[in-house]
Amino acid sequence: MPSMEFPTWMICLFLFLIGCCVGSFLNVVIWRLPLCGQKTTFRGVEGRLTLNWPPSHCPVCHAGVRWNRNIPVLSWLVLRGRCAACQTPISIRYPLVELGTGLIFAALYLAYFVAGWYGHIFHSIAYGGPTLALDMFYAAALLAAAGIDADWFEIPWLIPVLIVAAALAGVPFGRQPMLASLAPASTPGRLAAGGAAGLLVSIVLLYWRLLPQSFPPETLPAESPDMPDPPEFQPPVAFSRNWPFLLAGGIILLLTAGAWIVLSPPTASLVTLIAGIVLFLIGVLPRTIQSDDNLAEQVLDEAEAPCARREILKELLFLLPPISLALLALTIPTPLPPTPWCGRILGIIFGGLCGGGVIWLIRIGGTLLFGRVAMGMGDVHLMVAIGAVAGGLPAIVVVFLAAFLALLWAVVLKIMGRPNVLPFGPWLSIAGILILLIGQPILHWYGSLLFPR
Repeated sequence: MPSMEFPTWMICLFLFLIGCCVGSFLNVVIWRLPLCGQKTTFRGVEGRLTLNWPPSHCPVCHAGVRWNRNIPVLSWLVLRGRCAACQTPISIRYPLVELGTGLIFAALYLAYFVAGWYGHIFHSIAYGGPTLALDMFYAAALLAAAGIDADWFEIPWLIPVLIVAAALAGVPFGRQPMLASLAPASTPGRLAAGGAAGLLVSIVLLYWRLLPQSFPPETLPAESPDMPDPPEFQPPVAFSRNWPFLLAGGIILLLTAGAWIVLSPPTASLVTLIAGIVLFLIGVLPRTIQSDDNLAEQVLDEAEAPCARREILKELLFLLPPISLALLALTIPTPLPPTPWCGRILGIIFGGLCGGGVIWLIRIGGTLLFGRVAMGMGDVHLMVAIGAVAGGLPAIVVVFLAAFLALLWAVVLKIMGRPNVLPFGPWLSIAGILILLIGQPILHWYGSLLFPR
């Protein structure tokens, strides 16, 4: 029987719609995941908040959201950004996150299968589909981490764990274009095996309390008595004027469409990816700008933990077994089979160790230098996940790219007179998505500078 080939535009439209639906779910994850387990009451029924309970409803009138009023992007436009029952404004964040996620999904497909960013690797959906699916899951998870970190100044450990698990689950189906497959006898392969063994040793020692825990609760400053408790369940803030955001979104969509007319397919696909990211940021960042100053003060106070230098030295003790066993593995043969799947697993481990190790050393060094906590452990966990998907060298590029993006945002906050307390996680997430396309060109460019022909 002849194989059924779908037109490119049909696949692209399908993935865009899937992305919009995933973006709708991300809106739920971003707001509810940090509050999961918190007691709440809905229509007289007491229970604990989960991702699917209470069902979608207006937080003011508690009217349920019917399926035909819960269509991504379209329902918000039809309802003109207001609840159908009580006319309470609905935040424009919802459609922007949905639209941005849809564009990112479509951009990855167009970059891989139309623009040929990685040549013959993605010559058909049947061959490159699993990698595309992994990258879309990876991008969606990073968007969730960015939104949660921007709102709550934390990154739930579940998100990096799911990314790493997805990377390992994709091993039988192939590998990421930038993720190296390492031979067990190679130097990076041995470092990965030894480092992973040492990390397991440190985790076991910490669990048995043979290694001290850094920054236990008693070392952190007590919460101010007038600090408000987190809201039980509220949607993202709705803005009184939506037209500037609608205008910005319309301009971005027009520029994206124009890019496919005047630019080459590889450049146009990159523009589409950036457009999706910008739409997501337009939806997420204004809440951070308008957030309560009490939250900013609390974050700044927590960074001023007493004895920060002493506590951070405990993390150096935790890193001692991974570093020691990684170096030891260089001197002894590795009893691992030289099979393709083993090489891909070692590549994932090496990428995770590089990503997490670099940001962890920055955390330790910054804390020792300035006497205040440089960044959270959530950033370390997130970089482990990014390195596990993108690879070791691209993960290092992510750190520098994120620092550049964070610096630009700090300038914006300075101009607006707001405290620069936006965490580093959102910029790590955005850079982690961008690296899927620009990672290889950056590495080639930098390599040409170091080793000119």
